[in-house]
Amino acid sequence: MRAIFIDFDGVVHPAGGPVSACLPIEWLSDLDDILSAHPPVRIVVHSSWRLTYPHEEIREFLSGLSALEIDIVGPGEKREAITAYLSAHPEIESGLVIDDEPSEFLAEFPLQVVACDPTTGISCQPVQNEITAWLNHVGPIPLDAERL
Repeated sequence: MRAIFIDFDGVVHPAGGPVSACLPIEWLSDLDDILSAHPPVRIVVHSSWRLTYPHEEIREFLSGLSALEIDIVGPGEKREAITAYLSAHPEIESGLVIDDEPSEFLAEFPLQVVACDPTTGISCQPVQNEITAWLNHVGPIPLDAERL
């Protein structure tokens, strides 16, 4: 199983402004275009939106994605919540984090982190290229188990 952990603000829509002003999510179709050309992956939300909206609504916001399933990390800071999620889901052999604040993920973090400019998010071609390269990797990119 492969999983992509996504933030919302600065990733699938521009950062800034009230959360409700960001609906519908502006760059969701960019993410879907990338995902639809590859085998399905699990999308896992680590956005602070998980603290504002019920999980059912978050899944509904992303329902148009070509994803195997959509899930949400538990409480806590992003890095810790993702690490806990990975520990609770040993079926995930490979993961990618997409975020506009890569400084939240220390160098020893076990997953590849794709950094987005908060004003362009995944609408930016270099970011799309990084995601596509990860998706094109043959076989899972193993997690660094010692770091979990």
